[in-house]
Formats: sequence, C-alpha cells, structure tokens
Amino acid sequence: MTPEEYNYSVFVMEREQPVIQAFAENPIRPGTRAPSFALEDLDSGNTVEMNDLWRDGLVTIEFGSFT
Repeated sequence: MTPEEYNYSVFVMEREQPVIQAFAENPIRPGTRAPSFALEDLDSGNTVEMNDLWRDGLVTIEFGSFT
C-alpha cells in the first residue's frame, strides 16, 4: 500500500471492509509471533525485514494513527 492509498482525505467504511473482515477471520492473538514483513528503517530509510530484527532479540511493534 502506498502512502497515497493509506492517507486518503475521506474515510469510506466500504473500502476498509475487506481488511476488517480478513482480520476478524484470522486474528493475531497476544503472544503470537507476527508474520515477517518489510518496513522502513526511519533512521536510514532502508527497507528491512522483521525476520532480520528478530535475530537481534525481541521486537515491539506499535500501530497507531496521527490523522
């Protein structure tokens, strides 16, 4: 998902319904290891994989919105 697709100016529930439904059908339970995914290192701008971070120890992920 690109920033333009995520940071839209109007929230439309119908657009989000597939994502909400998928989460409802396959919730991640507390204590479950999250699937690996690519993310941006905010210090360097490089793309890293969660698997690479787990090699160094525990990883905490916080999700939120500033919009």
